[in-house]
Amino acid sequence: MPLPSTAMESSLIDSIRPRLHQKLKPLFDESSSCLPILQSTCQQILNHMSAQSNAVNLAQVISRDHGLTCKVLQVANSIAYSPQQTIVSVPHAVSWLGLDTVRSLVAAAHLVEQLQHWPVRQQELRTLIAKSLVSATYAGELGTAIGYSQPGQLFTGALLYSIGDLAIAYQDPDLFLALQALPKKYTRPSECVIQETHLIGVPRLILAQALAQMWKLPDDLIELFRHAEEPPVAQWKSGVHTYRGIVVGSIQLVELLTDPAPQTVLEKAKRALQLGSGLSSGTFTDLMIRAMDRSRQLTRSMGLVINASDETISSTTTRDTPQSISPSSLVTPTVGNEQPTLPRPAEPAAPIRTNPLETLQAFQDSLQAAKDLNSLLLTFVQSLHRDAGFDRVGLALLNQNDSDLLVGRLVHGVNPPAPYIRSLSGSLSREHRFFLTVLKRVDPLLVPDFSEQMAGTLKQDFIETWKPTSAIVAPLRVSAKPIGLIYCDRTTSTFPIQSQDYQAFQLFFAQTTLGLNRLAGIL
Repeated sequence: MPLPSTAMESSLIDSIRPRLHQKLKPLFDESSSCLPILQSTCQQILNHMSAQSNAVNLAQVISRDHGLTCKVLQVANSIAYSPQQTIVSVPHAVSWLGLDTVRSLVAAAHLVEQLQHWPVRQQELRTLIAKSLVSATYAGELGTAIGYSQPGQLFTGALLYSIGDLAIAYQDPDLFLALQALPKKYTRPSECVIQETHLIGVPRLILAQALAQMWKLPDDLIELFRHAEEPPVAQWKSGVHTYRGIVVGSIQLVELLTDPAPQTVLEKAKRALQLGSGLSSGTFTDLMIRAMDRSRQLTRSMGLVINASDETISSTTTRDTPQSISPSSLVTPTVGNEQPTLPRPAEPAAPIRTNPLETLQAFQDSLQAAKDLNSLLLTFVQSLHRDAGFDRVGLALLNQNDSDLLVGRLVHGVNPPAPYIRSLSGSLSREHRFFLTVLKRVDPLLVPDFSEQMAGTLKQDFIETWKPTSAIVAPLRVSAKPIGLIYCDRTTSTFPIQSQDYQAFQLFFAQTTLGLNRLAGIL
């Protein structure tokens, strides 16, 4: 007769307690201050992720907490979740983001709240929680992509997989750091298990399993700790294999992404996930980019950061996108604002006005000849400057792995170009909030007077460098997804942007949008 679950729990604890490191034995004592903190946190997370938790209940929970409200609204308004309007209410955010995403945010917030109980090693713990949140986001995105019945279950499994490490860190930060260092010294899992046993008395996942049983965590999570072997490199055939493959595979991939590993090892981990999920190469690559972007917005909203360079992560997911435009090779310096401003006798007629049909036809031919997005965008910028009559044109693109980051890429009509490109770059949520509102639009925006913009919505470096008066700013989109923006103006207030300029811009803008979508395979 099999043992009842309580007997199995007691048996496991009794078997490991004598071998456990002296400083970790209090984890299983009722007097341990760690127990109520982490156990309560786990239960709160599970309650929010359960089927009984609905949109109304979650909105009420969020609205009662000002800090959590700010976090949810920040994520809801990020480009990663593609809003085309500004979201100002919690119910609207819950409706827009979807129940699973909001549950995930609330669950992660509960885990982050517990950092106040750790007086030392704050940064190491914040990094651990950040990695768990990124892994959970990858798992949820993978589950959604393959139609897994409960993506929230995958998110919870990946998020709570590190609960044993957090418990160890609470009891003894030095032991935690020693455990964290083992994978850097020992690459084979079996070697790590041996070293973990030497260090804390039992394998790390056995300790996590005992804690999970004691805290009444879900059986599927306990099974993950019990069966620590790596998922097979083949398509998952059952619900159990899918759950284990996604959760463990996502955790392993994020560990490799955030702690730079050899490219061959990284590719092996990615291939295991792709084969297991059955996704095509293109779909899987797009999913990896989206998951990294969304996880960055989630961790940023929680005030967390992973100690890994953008270059390391970006190099693992790069595709043929406009992000590879080289400003130094594409910029054509011309006379800019540093020249003395002299009275201009008359506004020169732009080719689009003097020869509209020929100019537009030549532009369309150039777009058709473009073989990639980079050359198409270069044609667009050059034509706005040369043919549409705009004195200054700037192009900025979103970082594909972090869509909160706007990166200046190309300018025409200024000399030297570097300060102008640099001033276009920055965080949308912190520095370029006006540009964030532009990116949520579909149509171009004519700004008659930049002085009317609210203070703090424009990066100060941008204001001081460009000294904008009036301009046209427009989002660049591939299908519904923003990829960047275009800015164009005149260099003096003598000839401010007018309605006929807007009409001319729209002619070039419409053809460029069609070209972007054609090259992306959407048209």
